[in-house]
Amino acid sequence: MTDYWLPANLHERGVELADVIVSRVGTDIVGPADYWIEMPERVVDEPTRPQPATSWGDGFICLDLGPDDKDTWTRFEALAETDHDPESVARRAQVWRLPVTPYRKSPTPLPPHDLGYCSRTIDSKSLTVIDLTSMWAGPLCTELLARSGARVIKIEPSCRPDGLRYGDGDNGLGQAPMFKELNKSKEIADIDLRYCSEGGEFHRLLRAADLIVTSLSPRANMNLGITPEQLRSINPDIAVLTITAFTSASDESDWVAYGTGVHATSGYGWQMGRPVTPAFSYPDPLAGLEACAVALGQMMRDLPQVCRISLDKSVAALECTP
Repeated sequence: MTDYWLPANLHERGVELADVIVSRVGTDIVGPADYWIEMPERVVDEPTRPQPATSWGDGFICLDLGPDDKDTWTRFEALAETDHDPESVARRAQVWRLPVTPYRKSPTPLPPHDLGYCSRTIDSKSLTVIDLTSMWAGPLCTELLARSGARVIKIEPSCRPDGLRYGDGDNGLGQAPMFKELNKSKEIADIDLRYCSEGGEFHRLLRAADLIVTSLSPRANMNLGITPEQLRSINPDIAVLTITAFTSASDESDWVAYGTGVHATSGYGWQMGRPVTPAFSYPDPLAGLEACAVALGQMMRDLPQVCRISLDKSVAALECTP
């Protein structure tokens, strides 16, 4: 039987972040922080639990695979079976763009995100946000921005829907409860960024926007031509917020990983001499709340025009919380 684990001060950190957001908006758009922290438990009767650690060689790895990854993993596994080093296997798997991470035995020493200081509140009603996020962290950030009054346009191509759309509790219509709650206040635009052209709908939206939030990997942003430099060449005034698994200063800065994988690498996934599985992907709501606070600061021009939030630094902030 798997013992599921959560950080002891997770909810306290959520309350702190909610307070920062409320102070920047001037009204409570968050409500009880526990709701967002525990979303799988609150909106789904029987949420799917993260997969337990997988024994590999002399350690453990986290396989946070989606349905599209399983065939690729089968091919990779056959090639990597003689490699008994979890660190080596994870790095090799990342070349295949597989969300595989090693379980590490001590917390990564990272400073927390600088959420900045804002001495005033923002009226978001005249602001436009382009949402290039999916799953949990990014959509939480942009949903709260929408609830603050901003116009949020979620780019979700029908050929590649948000990974939560058909998740737990969906009846086959793409209306899974977590997806609905995290995207209920947004407009959705069916735009495939692989085929955007100058003067097209995406560029038109971009020129009129105040902020763009992306949770695509740095490599995907580059391949699609939506790096901060390229976005600002189209709209010099736009603020850019990227949400990634790992900080830009780390060796894993371009790795593909989700919250459970970040939990594994953070060191918090190793307790009492063994790997532990989180009850749910807690790094995601932490990063989502932090991203919202930073986005509000960016739109007030109190924070840099280009910012990056990473799940690993959001987790590292837990040990900085009293």
